[in-house]
Amino acid sequence: MSLTTSVGLLVPLVAKPSQINAVTDFLLAGYNLLPSEPLTRQWFAVKYEDSNPPTYAIFDTFAAEEGRQAHLTGQIAKALMDNASELLDVSPEIGQLNVLVSLIRPISGGGSTAGVTKGLRVLFTAKPDKVDAVRDFLKSAIPLVEAEPQTTYWYAVEFPGTNTFGVIDFFPDDTGRGAHVAGKVAAALFGSAEELLTGAPDLIKLDVIAAKI
Repeated sequence: MSLTTSVGLLVPLVAKPSQINAVTDFLLAGYNLLPSEPLTRQWFAVKYEDSNPPTYAIFDTFAAEEGRQAHLTGQIAKALMDNASELLDVSPEIGQLNVLVSLIRPISGGGSTAGVTKGLRVLFTAKPDKVDAVRDFLKSAIPLVEAEPQTTYWYAVEFPGTNTFGVIDFFPDDTGRGAHVAGKVAAALFGSAEELLTGAPDLIKLDVIAAKI
C-alpha cells in the first residue's frame, strides 16, 4: 500500500497532573484500536518532553479527506471525547493540517513505536507576504532530509488559513534527533527565520509512546 499522505491532524492533550498514567494508558489503548481504522495511514502518540502542565499529542495522517473524516467519527476519537473531562485539564483542540511533503522510511520490525523513540514538533508562522516562500522552502527540503539516514519519518505541514506551518519528525533515538537539529534542514530554517517568519520557530522535543505506519 502507498504511504503517501495529503491531510492530517495534530491534537495536543493537556493531562490533569493526577491522570498522567491514565493518559498514557489511553493512548496505548488507542494504538490497539487502529486496526478498526484502515484509512489512517500513519499515527503517532507522543509526550512533550519537559512540559508543564504535562502535555501529550496525537499526530496522524491520511491519504485524503475521506480518511480524516472516518477517523474523526471513529472509535479513537469517540473514546477521547468520552474521557476528555476525566483525563484532561482542557478540552482537546483538533488541529487540521495539510501535509505538504513527507519522507517515510519504515523500519522493519519496528514494533509498537514503528522503530522510533524520539521526535520533534516545530511550528512557525510565515510573514503574510512570505507564505508562498515558506511553502516552497519546505517542499524543497526533501533532498536535505534524505541525506539524514536517522531521520526516519519527516512531515512538512500547513495549517490552512493561519499562515502557520510546521515540521513533525521522528528518529530511532536521541542521537538521530541531535543529528537532525545540527543538520542542514534545521540550519536553513532557523537561518531564514528573520526573513520569512514572524518569530523564532517553536520547537518541542517528543517522546514516542506508540506509532503505526
